[in-house]
Amino acid sequence: MIPERLDHAEVGIEREVPGDVTIGVRAFRQAIEDQIVTLFGMSTDGIDATIGHYLVGSAGDFEAYGFGATVSREIGDRLRAAVDYSQSDAHRTALSPSERRLSRMAPAVLRDDETIRTVTASVQSIVPVTLTHLLVMYRVSNAFADSLSEPSAAGRFDVQVTQALPFLNVGGAHWEMLVAVRNVFKEDLFEGSVYDELLVVRPPKRMLGGVTVKF
Repeated sequence: MIPERLDHAEVGIEREVPGDVTIGVRAFRQAIEDQIVTLFGMSTDGIDATIGHYLVGSAGDFEAYGFGATVSREIGDRLRAAVDYSQSDAHRTALSPSERRLSRMAPAVLRDDETIRTVTASVQSIVPVTLTHLLVMYRVSNAFADSLSEPSAAGRFDVQVTQALPFLNVGGAHWEMLVAVRNVFKEDLFEGSVYDELLVVRPPKRMLGGVTVKF
């Protein structure tokens, strides 16, 4: 496994317009070294990734230039909806150190020149009385590696319900219970490289639950 390195430069602007609407636009450039690939449901060289484990490799180095636009709106006092569109032109600048193996297992993760288009929609809501927070996110792109043979259109989702536990808040700590159902693999979809989520092959649906404590 080779660590991935990302250099990201971005310029953006946001403006509020009448109707509780916020519009933002941005332009960015990324230089990516050793883009990480994550493969679920495969086996190689005696390593079985079909029982919950996954394989990790490198797809090579990339440069990407792109732009994005976001429209979000407050709907009443309890609901916020947002739609984000991004488009980037990516070019591979160095081959993968595992080129031959990946070309046999999942050629869809080996990219050259392509245009990536992604739409992400999200809805957030909070119930003031119970302090219950709901987040629903869905992302669609034309460049997921799910088909193995070539990039294809696909989607990822994340549904989270967070419940505050004020009766446990002692000593300045803030307690919350979290339940989530998702097939996104990356926690933050807007901070990584343009390929971080796209080159995760066959991510499983997962149900998460737990308690968070903030001091």
